[in-house]
Amino acid sequence: MLLTRVITAAVLLLILVVAAQAGDHVLNAVLAIGYGITLAEWLKLTKLPGTPSYFLGGCFALAGAGLALGAADLDVFGSVYLALQLAVACIWLAVTAVCYNARNIGFGVARSAATVLAFVVTTATWLAVWQFLRLGSWPLLISVFMIVWLADACAYFAGRLFGKNRMAPAISPKKTWEGVVGGLVSVLVAALAAYLWLPHEMVLTSILLDKAGFAAGLLMILVLVAVSVSGDLFESSLKRQAGVKDSGRLLPGHGGFYDRLDSSLAVLPTAAAMLMIV
Repeated sequence: MLLTRVITAAVLLLILVVAAQAGDHVLNAVLAIGYGITLAEWLKLTKLPGTPSYFLGGCFALAGAGLALGAADLDVFGSVYLALQLAVACIWLAVTAVCYNARNIGFGVARSAATVLAFVVTTATWLAVWQFLRLGSWPLLISVFMIVWLADACAYFAGRLFGKNRMAPAISPKKTWEGVVGGLVSVLVAALAAYLWLPHEMVLTSILLDKAGFAAGLLMILVLVAVSVSGDLFESSLKRQAGVKDSGRLLPGHGGFYDRLDSSLAVLPTAAAMLMIV
């Protein structure tokens, strides 16, 4: 199972690398397709039948890809965009609080709310991708994804090696507090290493540390790790409600695209909002 996960992750990373080499517009279009599939899988978890779910997700993917390739210089990052990202960031902070308070009892999400959130959050996430590409090209975008990847991968291994105390047994029984700490420490260490050895304008965490100050910057990084975890837990709650193990079957070892991108749906909009207000 682990080998399958690693192979799938390597293939996805290769696709991202090839797309990035082809240009920011191509990378943006590829990610629009990925988030379109994610939207479809999210909608399917809300019990919307599969055909309408994938039709809506396909429309999102095609519209996003077309916009990325054909009108990439369109300026959308004004006050309305900031309000959207701030609203989505606040939603994820609220979800984080709910996940913590309901860790032992679980929680449900109304179908109407989950459906609306699917469209709002997916749109905000893809627009955040666009924002990061315009501000710093693919290195800045990858630095945001690295927060998600490090928090997830290191939490997995730390949990397997040291995990004893379940973090949210009623939502995701396999996650442990030791895993969360392992993920947080890995992100902080990577952020400090990047601050010391990489150009600051290429790395989100370095930009936050420079603009917000070291103490506030570290707090922002902590928040990004926290919402990364809550994005994962939120999807786990949706899957528990739907009675399924995975959001889909397109990614061997990972399940569906939503399973792979769930945390990024929380981190990218939150990071975008932080970057615009510091």
